[in-house]
Amino acid sequence: FGFEGANVLFDSWVHPLVMGLEEHLLQMFRDDFEFHDDAVASHLPNAGKVARQQSQTADATPAVADRIEAAEAAPALPEWTVEGENELKKIPFFVRGKARRNTEKYALERGLKKITVETLYDAKAHFGR
Repeated sequence: FGFEGANVLFDSWVHPLVMGLEEHLLQMFRDDFEFHDDAVASHLPNAGKVARQQSQTADATPAVADRIEAAEAAPALPEWTVEGENELKKIPFFVRGKARRNTEKYALERGLKKITVETLYDAKAHFGR
């Protein structure tokens, strides 16, 4: 077979696995508000700020304008402790945003002012049911 033959065999096994995982993740997060055509990569935090500034100055589509208005009208979120933020950083980047939102939602529902490591794990247990 040689190198090229081994490469073809490897690709014939790995490509379907990767595509299957990608399809699974897309299905899993299809209703998440961060997944839309104008979304920026979550691992590029400054790109989100630039995109928000551009969308506010340009003619925004109704969907983007609705999301901006909803974010501005949202109640104040609880404050994260340093330990809570450090624990959150251990979560993989592609689900970190969802974990953050779920934890903040959990804390808001319970009237908590600070999000600690315990709050993070309590929210994980709550939403994991």
